[in-house]
Amino acid sequence: MTQLREQMIRAMELKNLSANTQRTYLSAVTGLANHYQKAPDKLSKQMIEDYLLYLKNEKGKCPNSCASALSGMRFFYNHVTKKKISIDYSLTRKVRNLPTVLLQEDICNIINATSNLKHRLILMTTYSAGLRASEVIALKPKNIDSKRMLIKVKGNLPAIRIKDSRTHFLQKHGWSACAIL
Repeated sequence: MTQLREQMIRAMELKNLSANTQRTYLSAVTGLANHYQKAPDKLSKQMIEDYLLYLKNEKGKCPNSCASALSGMRFFYNHVTKKKISIDYSLTRKVRNLPTVLLQEDICNIINATSNLKHRLILMTTYSAGLRASEVIALKPKNIDSKRMLIKVKGNLPAIRIKDSRTHFLQKHGWSACAIL
């Protein structure tokens, strides 16, 4: 084991990093050293940047993998070497996709696609209150306050107001009719 590796392991243990983090950081610095066939403390900032671009563009590593490698290199250069190299990059940019918004006509078609009153009521409640699938699964009749048009969702969230009066009417008269849950 090289002296730099021993120093890095010691520094990571002193910082109380988890075993997985230590393994990831060592792998990142080892990959950098193997790529250039040089000790990592002998590399320039330009070489480190080129290696990060190599990981991202040529090896096709995902942004999180590149960020882990970058964190390992940052740790090495900030805590192990005497040569301080500032590595201030962010490789974790992810594209956020907005959800597809359905037209009111599409929502009506989905709700009217079922003839079962229980299923229709579940769909209408889900849509009008904006519930998640897990919230719908956990929903019980006792969680619905028909008088105030509120649904109490499990957890620390406040009650959700029912937006559609037709849903409220069905809930008020439909629970007993369809023997939900």
